[in-house]
Amino acid sequence: MAGALVLLAFSASASAEITEDFTAAQLRLNEVLLDVYAGTEIAPERAPEKELQDLRPGLQSPAARRIVDGALKTLAGAKMPRQIGMTRGLLQHIAALEMLQRQRAGRVIEARDWRSVIALPKYANAVDGALLLQQPPEKVGQPEIGQVLVREDLTWQVMRVRQLLDFLQAGAANGEATEAFLDAVTAEVLSLASFPAELLQAAGLPVAALKLPEHPEVTAPYDSEASRAVLAEWRNTVEATLPNLLKAEDVTRLERLLVRFVKLVPREYRNGVVNGHITIALEYREARQFTEQAQALANELAPVWRRDRAEAFAQFHQPLHEALEAMALRIHRLAPVEAVEDSSKTAAGLLEDKFQLSARRAGARNDVIEETALEVRTALIDSLAAAKADRWEEAESLRLDAYTSFDSEIEVRVLPRNPELGRRTERSFLDGSAGEPGIKALLDRRAPIEELTDGYERTLQALDESVGLLRVSVSPATIAFTSFSIVAREGLEAVIVLAALLAGLRGAENRDTRRWVSSGAWLALAASALTFWLSKTLIHSLARYGEKLEAVVSILAVFILLMVTNWVFHKFYWVGWNAKLRSLSKASQQSVATRWEWLALLGVGFLTVYREGFETTLFMQSLLLEGSTWPVVVGVLAATTFIGVVGLSIFKFGAKLPYRKLLVVTGVLVVSIMVTFLGSTTRLFQTVGWLPIHPIPSLTIPAWAGLWFGLYPSWEGLFIPPLALVYVGGAWLWVRIQSRRAAAPARPVEEKRIASLAA
Repeated sequence: MAGALVLLAFSASASAEITEDFTAAQLRLNEVLLDVYAGTEIAPERAPEKELQDLRPGLQSPAARRIVDGALKTLAGAKMPRQIGMTRGLLQHIAALEMLQRQRAGRVIEARDWRSVIALPKYANAVDGALLLQQPPEKVGQPEIGQVLVREDLTWQVMRVRQLLDFLQAGAANGEATEAFLDAVTAEVLSLASFPAELLQAAGLPVAALKLPEHPEVTAPYDSEASRAVLAEWRNTVEATLPNLLKAEDVTRLERLLVRFVKLVPREYRNGVVNGHITIALEYREARQFTEQAQALANELAPVWRRDRAEAFAQFHQPLHEALEAMALRIHRLAPVEAVEDSSKTAAGLLEDKFQLSARRAGARNDVIEETALEVRTALIDSLAAAKADRWEEAESLRLDAYTSFDSEIEVRVLPRNPELGRRTERSFLDGSAGEPGIKALLDRRAPIEELTDGYERTLQALDESVGLLRVSVSPATIAFTSFSIVAREGLEAVIVLAALLAGLRGAENRDTRRWVSSGAWLALAASALTFWLSKTLIHSLARYGEKLEAVVSILAVFILLMVTNWVFHKFYWVGWNAKLRSLSKASQQSVATRWEWLALLGVGFLTVYREGFETTLFMQSLLLEGSTWPVVVGVLAATTFIGVVGLSIFKFGAKLPYRKLLVVTGVLVVSIMVTFLGSTTRLFQTVGWLPIHPIPSLTIPAWAGLWFGLYPSWEGLFIPPLALVYVGGAWLWVRIQSRRAAAPARPVEEKRIASLAA
């Protein structure tokens, strides 16, 4: 046992020495490169070949040794800048292979040491691998751990290749490039892009069959248009050989996360910085962290964008890079909030408008909410478990994932309905409130497990409250009542118009006329059903737009409601339509050509019913989006029964009903529906960001007020819905004024006529 411990200690000591030598070799190569740029002659003992020879005895990975042996042959005869660039790149692959060899053997400390000497590119995320190497040796040696570590390294090297290519092109464009600079950078790029087969296989990737290009053939001046074109073409050839490390679902997730980070930055910064002074350190750190992660994601996604969004990438990737850099610099300098907001808006605009990205999930609202809630809940539970195991960085990373998902998908939907709940839940992810610290604050001070558990439970409970609030957009009873009122109102109007038309077509001589008009009405019902199916199919195909689709359909439904209620205050609206149909009916009966006569009669019946059916089918789509199917079905069935009874009474038994009163009653119902619908449409517009949210902190409105009346505790949610009543009252007042004006000129004429009769 003692011998084993001594052997283990000796092995760890030897590993530390070789990694120290490795780091020193990288530093010496950097110094030699600077000397080459300065035109200094390099002595043989400082050459890259000597560095590789000195490192080889301490390497244990057979693949790493083969790389060194091959490099020693290749370096001979190469120009010094190329030797340095090639060796700098090879050292990264050698370190990765040594790390993989130690990881597979379960030698955790040595694996950490070798991973630590890999040169990280700018914006690299090194958290995941570090967390994996904190586990017990028996777990670290698993193949899955090795795959994650190697994929992490490949991601770094792909990022490094891209950054070197950026550096190369920028140097040429600025006129700062020299022959030595071009040789060193292109050699390092080619060396890094030559991924060893052992690393690709360990990462679960196919060994690349594409061959890397030779060094680009460019001549001075290097900032000429011809030289820059050669470098651009060479770059495209190199990037075409890089391994694809992201799956389609990974790309979608990372793109969504990138937009979220960019949009979150100014809010966190505003909360943490006032007049150039940090007031809440936690919020300021969040702003910096989100910015750094946004830059890392943009760099990681760049190869995918170059391939899949080539046009947008060519035009807007550099402006995006500059916007993110400007935002990071302004945050570092504690610039005014407005300056950070400008950078964020610029970057977000490029991502959304030019790259066509979105922070929101695609799909139906309820599916998105449930999926996001499950994702947030799982991340929080895993975060708590990591904290309990003293893996604090992992716990913070998982908390951040949970928070960004909650912010972009759930909080934006909660705020228009219940601002207090939305903000309370958000704070529980961060610093919390007096007496109830948030998860971020608890993790930062490594709080005791009992206190941590309480903090997580508060957040999970607030999350459940938020999801419960969002599960029902509008009360099912309200949906059923709305669908009944609309179908009954539109159906009743169609029945009354048909009854008025057919009243003048009695007798056996008009039997065919009545038959054609009725056939047109039945055909209109079939056409309405077809319209419903087509509109539902179209809307279903656009379901990925979520609440944006709902908002558009809802505003169309509001306009339809305005049209439906128009007749209540404009008598000529209904009477005029009836008169048009009557004139069409008479014209068809006077027609000489029999074919056109029946076609016109068919059209009379069709237009009478389809006009109402078209409005109804479109409105039903909005109800189906806003609520579930069964309340709509219940309302439609009840309304159909009501219309069937009324129609049977009129057409079969010749009953005379108080048509005007029935229309007025259903009209009043529609007006009340319009108020509720305008409120829900306002909430949808706030959810998708088309309307601002200005909460009223001192006002508490019960949830049923939103479900039944469309009223929500914000200035917009409280005052926009009653505008429907303002419209109704204004329309009624306008009609009364117009009626009095029209009646005024006729009064003197009538008085004269009465006077003459009296004489």
